Amino acid sequence: MKLARRTLLRRTLQGRRRVWIAGPGRWLAGALLPLGPALIIATTPTVQVIPGFLFLIAVVGATVVAGRGPGMLAAFVATGGLLAAVAWPRQALPPDQARGWLWAAIFLGLTALSVVWVDNLLSDAARRATAVLDPLVEAAPVGIALFDRDLRFVRVNAAMARLSRTTPAAHLGRTLPEVVPDVPDSLITQLRAVLSGGGVLRQQVMPITTPPGTTTHLVVDAFPVRFSGGPSSPITGVGAVIADVTERYRLEQLERETEQLGATARLSHRLLESQRIAQLAGFEVSVTGERTIWSAELCALMQRTTPPATRTEQLAHIHPDEVERLQAVQQRAIETGSPFTVETRMIRTDGEVREMLVHGEVVRAGDDPDDTDAEVVGLWGVVQDVTDVKAAKGELVATQGRLHTAEGRLVTAQGQLVTTQGQLSTAHGQLVTARGELVAAKQDVAEARAEVQAERRVLELFQRAMLPATLPDVPGGALSADYLAVADRIDVGGDWYDAFGLPDGRIGLSIGDVIGHDQQAAAIMGQIRAVARAYTLEQPEPGDVLTRLNRLLITGYPIGTLVSSVVGLYDPATGELSWANAGHPYPLVSADDVTVLQSAEPILGATISRVYPTRTLRIPGGGTLLCYTDGLIERRASDLDLGMEKLSTVLAGVTAQPVSAQDVVDRVTAGMIADEPLEDDVCVLALRRHHVG
Repeated sequence: MKLARRTLLRRTLQGRRRVWIAGPGRWLAGALLPLGPALIIATTPTVQVIPGFLFLIAVVGATVVAGRGPGMLAAFVATGGLLAAVAWPRQALPPDQARGWLWAAIFLGLTALSVVWVDNLLSDAARRATAVLDPLVEAAPVGIALFDRDLRFVRVNAAMARLSRTTPAAHLGRTLPEVVPDVPDSLITQLRAVLSGGGVLRQQVMPITTPPGTTTHLVVDAFPVRFSGGPSSPITGVGAVIADVTERYRLEQLERETEQLGATARLSHRLLESQRIAQLAGFEVSVTGERTIWSAELCALMQRTTPPATRTEQLAHIHPDEVERLQAVQQRAIETGSPFTVETRMIRTDGEVREMLVHGEVVRAGDDPDDTDAEVVGLWGVVQDVTDVKAAKGELVATQGRLHTAEGRLVTAQGQLVTTQGQLSTAHGQLVTARGELVAAKQDVAEARAEVQAERRVLELFQRAMLPATLPDVPGGALSADYLAVADRIDVGGDWYDAFGLPDGRIGLSIGDVIGHDQQAAAIMGQIRAVARAYTLEQPEPGDVLTRLNRLLITGYPIGTLVSSVVGLYDPATGELSWANAGHPYPLVSADDVTVLQSAEPILGATISRVYPTRTLRIPGGGTLLCYTDGLIERRASDLDLGMEKLSTVLAGVTAQPVSAQDVVDRVTAGMIADEPLEDDVCVLALRRHHVG
């Protein structure tokens, strides 16, 4: 009995006793085992009724190897077999043993009670064995599940129930797709392969959609469960360990997005530099002309901030004498599908006429641009400003004409003044010298003009490309910003501002200044602004954002790269503002009076071990937050504190009456430059909270 109990304990799974014979064969075993004692009794003289006790052994054996149901079946078969053996003897029973079969039948009836007792005894032993493992399984931080051969749950722990968002009892008897409807079919196929082939499934990713509508990423490891654990034992089910890796997946995704953002920024910078060097701008127009797309470079060439919205606005930039000819060229390209190149004249917003070289091609419907049978839906192409080139060519032609005239006069003078050859030679030498000086002077003028134009285009390009195109809507408030560049400066500053919405409804804010005035400072500015936005989206705590930016500047940029910045996080629902400052001019909050948000933290890039704290305040209804760069208050002829006092006075006067955020930006900047012009580029960002109620 002890050996049987140990054997059955090895075949115990999740608290339920497993029998030696499973499936329909266990019923056949329960029916056949009593036949052995029946044959023995049938061949034994009737005086020997003792073999009837063999039925007891047969019934108990059927219960052990096949379970309670087949054991009961064996009891009924044994009873019938005993009655048949007694009723069909080879000779009549002696009178003193006529009732022997009756006592055997009564004893056999007791075996039915033995069936129940033996089965309960073995099941109780199985439960005691699994009770030792239950605390370990329940305390596991990962989900653990056990499936039978039909891939139905027979046991799950609490961690698995939390992953599937239901109770452990709701799993039992159900398949995985019934509990998690969007489980991939490929995973079920792999689990069946584990069940049939005995292999192990490792690190299978399973994305599922949780009830709030978010995606959870799970990693599944599965292995076969056998009777005795040996590789040749029959497989009774599948065990699975399931871990939630959603957070790791999200961090990896953020890392990939950050790398892609950096690569995109570098590619965009190279593309813009190529367009700047070639003075190229792009356009696209529909067949009807009602839909027009201008690139930022073409808008800059025409001194526009936005592309033309109507066909009338577009035609206003084409010289009246060129409209009919240009329309004919476009119509011919649409009809023939051939590319075209044409010189035309365009008029800028200030009225200046510019010479343009236009190269265009047709745009066809569909995804295959080489499909010549597809319908032509528009035109696209590039525009190059050749005004300066043509002007230089004209000046060269004029110079050549004057040179030819001088040479003609020289020949005439030679014919008339044969005797004055020496004077003629002197005059000729002076003419050659003057011609060389003229050519050199014109070349210097052309190079200087080209350099000035190029630097101006770079300035306009960086001013528009490095700042956000739009600002987010602020529930219960308004947000406005502006960038003011020094008019006579041809270098590029590192000032920036940024504002964007977070998934939880809060608004991320940043403003800052990269020390320096060159293209490297502007390029670093664009990268820092993009990284600050990425850090805020990942971990919106302002102090953490500045601390991470500080480490990035010191470890990833040249020594001496310094950046001042203010990072804020505004909650429109409560008016709460969390902010951190790294060596930047103090922000101002105007409510009943003007409050200066002072801080003493150093500039970014100074020391790697610096940790920047986050401060919190509440902007009251009707209050205004003003952030700015140092160009707004800094003047060579005055102290910085005087500029700060002047800004506080101007802001108090502007916000004394209800005004919009845009009015705050416009009036504050106008008040600060009314008496003293700007000496440096300026970024201004204003957040105004409306009156509550």
